[in-house]
Amino acid sequence: MIAVLIAGAVAMVLSLFGTRWLIHFFDNLGKGQPILGSEDHGPVHHMKKQGTATMGGIAILGSAFVGWLVAHLRDGLPFSDQAMIMWAGVAILALMGFLDDYLKVRKSHNRGIFWKKKGWITFGLVAGVMLWLSSATGVSETLSFTRFDLPGWELPQVLWVLWTALMVWSTTNAVNVTDGLDGLA
Repeated sequence: MIAVLIAGAVAMVLSLFGTRWLIHFFDNLGKGQPILGSEDHGPVHHMKKQGTATMGGIAILGSAFVGWLVAHLRDGLPFSDQAMIMWAGVAILALMGFLDDYLKVRKSHNRGIFWKKKGWITFGLVAGVMLWLSSATGVSETLSFTRFDLPGWELPQVLWVLWTALMVWSTTNAVNVTDGLDGLA
């Protein structure tokens, strides 16, 4: 439990200061999120977010990783295969987000990777990571609705991979879909 508290505290502090520093850094570079205007049939009320610093995920994910690493090194905890695969998955998806933001800033337009293509690529990457996780580790493929010792549904690997990929993909895209701004909610 102490390791979890340490990881959370380190990640929170680094995220608070790192995000602030990164926003200032990108503002000084003049690199901000371009927004579609009314000429592109985009919502006019989104124009106030023009120039908002992008690529903040660098600070947040970096902070989470450093917090996790500090907690493991402090307590001498082993690096599990499951955790390493999940961090590889986070890195893969972070690279996708970075590429999308980079293309937007580089083109000075709100169109990075086309949203349908990005959705399918992201789902495929997540499914690949879930297949890797399921194949390489003893992760349970039982779908249960409680933490109690009640029976659950033992899913075939392909269904488990698709279900978990759908859950991860849906969660990571929920804010983008509901806000309609692709990451600046």
